[in-house]
Amino acid sequence: MPRAALIQFALVVAIFGAAAPVIQVGLVDATPTWFAFWRALLSTATTAALVGWRGGLSVPARADVPVVLAVGVCQIGVFFALLHLALTLVPAGRATLLAYTTQLWLVPISAFALGERPGPRRLVAVVLGLVGIMVLADPAAAPVAGVLLLLAASLSWAVAIAVLRATRPAAPLVMLLPWQFALAAVVLLPAAAVLEPAGGVTLTAHSLTALAFLGVVGGPLATWAANSVSRALPALVTSIGFLGVPLVSLALSALFLGEAVTLRLVLGAGLILAALVVLAVRRALPAAPGSGITGR
Repeated sequence: MPRAALIQFALVVAIFGAAAPVIQVGLVDATPTWFAFWRALLSTATTAALVGWRGGLSVPARADVPVVLAVGVCQIGVFFALLHLALTLVPAGRATLLAYTTQLWLVPISAFALGERPGPRRLVAVVLGLVGIMVLADPAAAPVAGVLLLLAASLSWAVAIAVLRATRPAAPLVMLLPWQFALAAVVLLPAAAVLEPAGGVTLTAHSLTALAFLGVVGGPLATWAANSVSRALPALVTSIGFLGVPLVSLALSALFLGEAVTLRLVLGAGLILAALVVLAVRRALPAAPGSGITGR
């Protein structure tokens, strides 16, 4: 395995893990859906510059439209809105763990929508994950509304992944990022206007730093780098390695935002991560072409 790719991958995991704590910092001076809108808009500009620099900025082909719609609406637009709203209620580390239950949702979605029959390993993973979610759903640390928002965000992300599995886009996924972020911004603008008519983003050091990180580094550049290393490293390494994202988020949230690391949090995190490891190992073992990583 190339050493440079491993270092790059570690940086990507750290950046993705920092996203939720940085969002909570930004929300000190912003309302959640307006912050999500400006984040998506800045990401649109950044990815358009990246793709244009590579000479790949063009109108998506017809085969790419389902991917643009699924990722732009579900994986970015709806996910951003629900995650940002939830982070006003739930500490960042716990929130990242709950949002990362996407692979658990894919088991029933794949069974009902794609006709895949879940084997015993996947069913064990779902049970472990559900128990972990119940352990983390501690009303004293995470209001029920916040937990439900995060699970809905995770479901929305899973729907986008299911669409990606069922389609064959003509363009590389990273080349579609500007259109996906732009569509997300289009979705988020009316949502922000309806949900937060008096809201917005106050330009302070907190909000500007958070937006710059998320709209330039934490989303576009890290996503681009993640797509690159996913081709350079074995699937099992990346599948397991990305599980470090919620651990980084937990550590940063505890160190800088004062999130309490309780026995219940550790137990819930352990159960969910164990479930995701089971699914990741199963997914990485068969010889299959790698898939791109899109907007997180």
